[in-house]
Amino acid sequence: MLKRGKSFLKERKGAVLLEFVLCFPILLVLFFFAMQLAQIMITWQVVHYAAYMGARSSMVTNNIQRQSQAEKVVKRILAVVSASPAPSASNKGGNSGGNNGGSQGSDRTKDEYCKLDGWGYLPDTKYLEKQVSVDIPLVDIDPSGVRCTVKFKMFLNVPVAGPLIAFFANPNKKDKDWEKKLDDQAYALNPALLADDPQTIEPEKDLKIPYIELSSTSVVNIPYGTKAYPLDVF
Repeated sequence: MLKRGKSFLKERKGAVLLEFVLCFPILLVLFFFAMQLAQIMITWQVVHYAAYMGARSSMVTNNIQRQSQAEKVVKRILAVVSASPAPSASNKGGNSGGNNGGSQGSDRTKDEYCKLDGWGYLPDTKYLEKQVSVDIPLVDIDPSGVRCTVKFKMFLNVPVAGPLIAFFANPNKKDKDWEKKLDDQAYALNPALLADDPQTIEPEKDLKIPYIELSSTSVVNIPYGTKAYPLDVF
């Protein structure tokens, strides 16, 4: 009898499966977070580059045209990282009329932003206009040069990690909102429920996309020869 008891305690059948069941979900969530954080870091670098190029491209034009000039450059750069989910219905039906007189896919923004010479069109850029915000002062307040501020709403498409990051990044929530939710037993046992209330943007009906806003400011010195750049007259 004693031998049977000892052999029962040493029995390891099913232990590996139990360890897998307990550890795999945690490892999967960590993998999702690693993917999403890597995308955020890459996108932030692109946003910073877009702010620099926006200031650089607008320093050789007059004050009135700086904003529009910078927006064109910034949107063309950020179109590369503006991938967004869309309702399946919007991807059907092929093309719709484009702004340049040609045909434009229903999942794309203006051709001037999403068309890459020698490559083709960038897909899933439909909401680029709602993601990008560019600010350049009309008056040269900053003595160091043209100051360009770019704000970009990056869509968080990775499951679980994206909505959770968007929830904690929401500036409109009170600082202690998430703590109150975690006091609830349901949220404490399953923190993924927090993803039901993230920071979202609603570009279309029945479509909510979690996002995080990335911002960067760049200043480029203005050469003396362009301080009084004349208005373009054609």
